[in-house]
Amino acid sequence: MVIGVLAAVALLIPFIAISYRRRGHISALWLLGWIALAIYAMSLWTYTLMPLPQEGYRCVGMQLTPFASVNDARGFPHATVGQILRNPSVQQVAFNLILFMPLGFLLRAMFRREIVAATLTGAAISLFIEVTQKTGVWGLFPCAYRLFDVDDLMVNTLGALIGSIVALVFVRPRTSRIDPAQPRAVTAGRRLLGMLCDMLFLALLGSLLAMGWAAWQRYILHVPFEELDQNIQTMLALWVPLAVQLIWIMASGQTVGESATLLRGRPTRIPAVLARPLRFVAGIGGYGILTGLDFPFSGLLLTGLVIVILVMVWSSRNHRGFAAMVAGMELEDARIRVQARGRISA
Repeated sequence: MVIGVLAAVALLIPFIAISYRRRGHISALWLLGWIALAIYAMSLWTYTLMPLPQEGYRCVGMQLTPFASVNDARGFPHATVGQILRNPSVQQVAFNLILFMPLGFLLRAMFRREIVAATLTGAAISLFIEVTQKTGVWGLFPCAYRLFDVDDLMVNTLGALIGSIVALVFVRPRTSRIDPAQPRAVTAGRRLLGMLCDMLFLALLGSLLAMGWAAWQRYILHVPFEELDQNIQTMLALWVPLAVQLIWIMASGQTVGESATLLRGRPTRIPAVLARPLRFVAGIGGYGILTGLDFPFSGLLLTGLVIVILVMVWSSRNHRGFAAMVAGMELEDARIRVQARGRISA
């Protein structure tokens, strides 16, 4: 669950960007479904391939007889309900069924796949897992350490089918399709989502660059850990991502997070060449600089900036926020300009 949540966070920015461009917006339920999907993907990997075998493990073959688990279940005493539930074959079928029900549900609830498509997708994923087990994780191990079982393939497919049917109860049919290219209002929630993406961008890109540099130095060049240059690591962890944000804002008038949520700053009283750097310093740039520098009252200034930014998101005109106000910008849906260019071309 922890790794699944981390994976969902790491892929959140492209997920939000794709959602806005394909659906026109994003909802809290959609975000929750994305996190659930990431956790579920990790669950599939964990329950089907883990634990990895130790040295000297015993190779296993294939079970290609359909409904062999039914015959196995019959050989177990079934005098009581408790004995049925303790039957290993019954447990295997039940848990395989349950394991693939969320897949069918999520495919239908999040991606609006039809029941047949969700079921076939479940069958394809199940087959991929079984083949992965049979090939020893595609040759990573000399032979299979998990059994290729045709009953698992059938039960997993049935689980995806049941999950997609259950989704019919919760997923409302679309009465009208909203054009994703249609501009929408700038809301406080959308602004906060863009800010979250900006902070994630700084943290994720900085961490990736710093860890990559440290790994290169440590494992390729064999530099002792205590001799790694902390100044270079700090530059890669903070100043390079901030530089990317500055270049992005100067080129487009948007932060990375605003690009993901289809927002754009429109200069009004100050020329763009001056408004855009002002916006950077009063927003994500100022936040990053105060985070990276240590001087008297830097922490107090950072806290004050964050409070002002959050308050201004709710109280400013059209939720444009503190940075846009300082830069003399109005915040608008980026699709407005696309439509305007289309009208001019027509």
